Amino acid sequence: MPFDGDILMISGRVPEKNQTLLLLLLLLLACLSWGCGSRDDDSAQPAGDEKDISIDGLNEAQPAEMNEDIQRDDSAEAVQGYESVSPNGSEEFSQEADQLLEEQEEETERPKVKGIFVTGAMAGTSNMENLIDLVDKTELNAIVIDVKNDEGRVTYSMDAPMVQELGACRKYIGDINALIDECKAKNIYLIARIVAFKDPYLAEQKPDWCVHNKDGSIFQDKDGLSWLNPYNRQVWDYLLTIADEALNVGFDEIQFDYLRFSTDANMENACFGEDVQDEDRREIITEFIKYASEQIHAAGGAVSADVYGVVIDSEKDQRIVGQDYVELSKYLDYISPMVYPSHYGPYNYNIPVPDAEPYRLVLAAMQSSRKVLAGIEEKKETSVSGNNLGEAIEDEYTKKELAALEPLEGIKVQVRPWLQDFTATWVKGHISYGAEEIRAQIQAVYDAGYEEWILWNAANRYTEEGLIKEEQ
Repeated sequence: MPFDGDILMISGRVPEKNQTLLLLLLLLLACLSWGCGSRDDDSAQPAGDEKDISIDGLNEAQPAEMNEDIQRDDSAEAVQGYESVSPNGSEEFSQEADQLLEEQEEETERPKVKGIFVTGAMAGTSNMENLIDLVDKTELNAIVIDVKNDEGRVTYSMDAPMVQELGACRKYIGDINALIDECKAKNIYLIARIVAFKDPYLAEQKPDWCVHNKDGSIFQDKDGLSWLNPYNRQVWDYLLTIADEALNVGFDEIQFDYLRFSTDANMENACFGEDVQDEDRREIITEFIKYASEQIHAAGGAVSADVYGVVIDSEKDQRIVGQDYVELSKYLDYISPMVYPSHYGPYNYNIPVPDAEPYRLVLAAMQSSRKVLAGIEEKKETSVSGNNLGEAIEDEYTKKELAALEPLEGIKVQVRPWLQDFTATWVKGHISYGAEEIRAQIQAVYDAGYEEWILWNAANRYTEEGLIKEEQ
């Protein structure tokens, strides 16, 4: 859906690694506008007279690309006037800027993430040292840390007026800068988890931002929790303010979780506003991600999102939660389907008890991802959570062929699944998860042709025996 109103820029501030490049680009524009060498024609008006060129101005002109195309339209006239007089200086300066751009791109090359999740509450305790040590001595190289948690609370004292005014901060992490510095010293890639649309805290602070029932009351799910309205652009601004601040303190990536609508049956009575007509939940969630990605990229960060594993190949599930796997993949840097075997029902992918066969389940889901992103496998209304798809996948393609499938044009997303490092005692026929089950899931990811993964354990107790030691 089109955005109504002014576009929110994530920040006028630019990460330090981009400042040198931007200064050179600005100098280049100044040279082109006012002359870097001798000029025979003093009548040409500098482009700066028509539009003030500032960092904010650059972002507004091209929020998604911090590159040589910045302000091309504004400076085209000046470039034309300058080239006829002093082309050599311009070319040399431009080449230097291009070289710095290439160096910046090399510097920001991101690792193949092998990570774990840590709550804000855990990150603020001495036990965080043990988790950092676990990452440091094993194949792990990344930590996902709660920045805005499931309760709607920001987990450290965030320097953002909007967040402060709402009283959303709960100082679980006493010194966020010290924590980030410690992780960076050990080359740990840091991902800020932001719970997007589930937010019980803001029901009291900003009830007009929440999903309502048709009778005007605030919607609550079966657990009594309220949800933010994805159609409300003020909600978008709030989430991106938090994302901006997380990047400013040193996080490398923003990860949106609960990027969806509630699945509660009471949603049939939900009202999203008088202006919402012909509701398609997938469209608004995709529109938010498109918008958020532009702002986060402009600020120098990467953006990822968690999605249900079942939405990979289930049209029905996509419509319920609002997550379109292919469309989201056009705008995200990373997409993280939650392919926990315990979260699949009996005979999904023709597996009687998915939780009891972690390798087979994760492989089937990841192979389905390969096919869907390659445009091969059509999502069917009757195919819920991969039912009746497993055999077809195995019969049509070999494992090697599936792993080699390339995504559709325009899809550059990296698939980075969440894996299960817990025992689902509530599942009938479940098995205990230990080192063998962890390695089985990881191997399934690799066998499907993917390279990244994150482990989930809500209590942050991870199975060290399932991880390869660094020296190995």
